[in-house]
Amino acid sequence: MLVRQIVRFGMVGGVGFIIDGGMLWLLLACGFNPYIARAFSFPVAIVATWALNRIWTFTTADRSRKLRQFNRYLTVQLIGATANFSVYTLVVHRFSGAGATILLGLLLGSFVGMFINFWGAREIAFRNES
Repeated sequence: MLVRQIVRFGMVGGVGFIIDGGMLWLLLACGFNPYIARAFSFPVAIVATWALNRIWTFTTADRSRKLRQFNRYLTVQLIGATANFSVYTLVVHRFSGAGATILLGLLLGSFVGMFINFWGAREIAFRNES
């Protein structure tokens, strides 16, 4: 069950990335500032991944208290995003910010963020409260 959840969580994350990136690209093409555009695209991706994880990844999760569950999911996602960006920044700053270093920072940051997000989704956002 754990491996299935990890795989599904990763697939849902891929969908979220496509939603976030696609909406970001669309808003940029419409002339939005990149920061404003991301302020719109990221929350849409969060809502989509919450819904998909709720119905597909964590199928045994409590189905009541949707708003409470969403708020916990959002909190976990923001913590994961902060950790992701912190690791990325640390690696880029520490190792001069060359091309390969940026990629390494992205990979390490994404790995740390994904681990935090999966653990938080499983143990906090989608836990059964019974």
